[in-house]
Amino acid sequence: MSLPSAAMHLMSLDNVAASVEGRTLFTGASFGLTSDDRVGLVGPNGSGKTTLLRIIAGERPPDAGSVVPRSGLRIGMLSQQPRLTDERALDVVLAGDPTAAPHEAERLLDVVGIDPEQSTARMSGGQRRRVAVAQTLLAPSDLLILDEPTNHLDVDTIDWLEDELRRRASGLVLVTHDRYVLERLANRMLDLADAGTSGTERPRQVHWHEGSYSSLLEARAERAASRERSTARARNLLRKEVAWLRRGPKARSSKPRFRVEQVEVLRDAAAGDLEAKPLDLGTGRTRLGNDVLDLREVTVRRGEHTVLDRVDLGIGPGERVGIVGPNGAGKTTLLHVLTGRLAPDAGEVRVGTTVELALYEQELRAPGPAGPTSAGSSAGDENRTVLDTVLDIAPFVPLANGETLPAHRLAERFGFDGQLQRTPLERLSGGERRRVALLHLLVAAPNVLVLDEPTNDLDLDTLTVLEDHLDGFRGTLVVASHDRYVLDRLTDRIVAVEHGRLTEHLDWESYRNEHRLRTRAAADRAAAEAAAPTASAQDNKARQAARKEARRLEQQVERLGARRDRLHADMAAAATDVARLGRLQAELHQVEGELTAAEDRWLELTVD
Repeated sequence: MSLPSAAMHLMSLDNVAASVEGRTLFTGASFGLTSDDRVGLVGPNGSGKTTLLRIIAGERPPDAGSVVPRSGLRIGMLSQQPRLTDERALDVVLAGDPTAAPHEAERLLDVVGIDPEQSTARMSGGQRRRVAVAQTLLAPSDLLILDEPTNHLDVDTIDWLEDELRRRASGLVLVTHDRYVLERLANRMLDLADAGTSGTERPRQVHWHEGSYSSLLEARAERAASRERSTARARNLLRKEVAWLRRGPKARSSKPRFRVEQVEVLRDAAAGDLEAKPLDLGTGRTRLGNDVLDLREVTVRRGEHTVLDRVDLGIGPGERVGIVGPNGAGKTTLLHVLTGRLAPDAGEVRVGTTVELALYEQELRAPGPAGPTSAGSSAGDENRTVLDTVLDIAPFVPLANGETLPAHRLAERFGFDGQLQRTPLERLSGGERRRVALLHLLVAAPNVLVLDEPTNDLDLDTLTVLEDHLDGFRGTLVVASHDRYVLDRLTDRIVAVEHGRLTEHLDWESYRNEHRLRTRAAADRAAAEAAAPTASAQDNKARQAARKEARRLEQQVERLGARRDRLHADMAAAATDVARLGRLQAELHQVEGELTAAEDRWLELTVD
């Protein structure tokens, strides 16, 4: 009986600290890395995640402490802004490992959707980043360091990347806003989120957590519950102290100074996390009518290429629609047609008369006073502050309960404390600028929100705040995203853009399963058509029967998948009805068994 090999030690960090422009980002980073570690690094924007990655990679020294890598350690690093030479994509990728076979580099480029012959000099930032992903994965490494690897990847490629990283034997340190990737890959966590105090210059501590991202969240929740209990006790004491202060001077003559100071302390403790509760943003300042957005027989062309081919799409009041599809399929084009940014070459676009629409665009430009309908128009004056751009739209944000929230308080919820609110836009990071753009939209109080890849460059804490607010948005929401967690949490149906057509699905999981079945079936049919017709008539008859059965099974899998999804929804609705929940659970067990059997049989028929 062979025993599993011991994990290889890769690196040790001892009491590492780092500073930027005189400000200490973090201190006390002490941990070791082994070949078995899949480490997720989390923390707010500006907390030092990228700096810590660069220290681990040896790209910059720590300002205090020591980093000791194993002798001969090979490190692969994907940065958020990779530096690539201007040459053929294939040559750039092969530079990561000159000994690799060209066909392996071509395979990686094909997966990330890049033409191997295309020059990186003519690529967009997103395309260059995908080339860098391929280059990093091709190069041999003992420790792989990835800074936001899912940015600019479509959902199918992210699925593939998960599988690729799971198969690798090297250690991994990962920063990502994709919580599904984080949960499925990480077995250890480095946490900068709970250290420090919001709105202060206090440096953060780097905490090592044994376990997954979800177990880290559970640990945080336990700490928050403990703080809440302390806050509740402080509130009770505060009520008593306030009552004492309100009594007459004679009654409160004993130790008055001490008790006044105690009230000040209790008041701070009692504040707790009240401001962290999500808001119900309602539907903006104007109520939506029955007609919102409607596309009829819409066609969009770019030269000889048809991006959208006679597509129909109706979106009603209060609907929450996710837009998915491969890179370059036309997701942004669809959003621009829906929002009037792009006129179609044919067809009709109808927008309801009560619609007040806001668009968050993927290409980041600073928002400004030009108008509330787009978080993309240039501000023109980079000396303007965060608060200037917010107050230009409205000083107050309307809530669903009829109350209003001062705009600067909403800015605080998105991580802009008093000092940051007075910071000129030109001094903000990319992630902070994206937060300003999102604030710009929310303060405008639209009743239709259209978001194009809103999660890029946002940290997990800001994402959670955004999702909490969008949960309370009563208007119509359309979001194109590669983030599967966002799609699952915020949308009620999925519209996929592929090959110029639109297809609708219950959710992301249904889309993925159907997409995989179609892809496998298409590959099988192509292989069958390419094969020489050497089989006997009897063999041909058997193949035809198998293909017919496979097509029937595809339809059966689709029906069973939809039935399973409905059962999950019914079970959520019947959470308090124990008898009905038991019946639904039994039916779900049967459906899942039938679904597994159908998928297994389909694989037998389609895979040699």
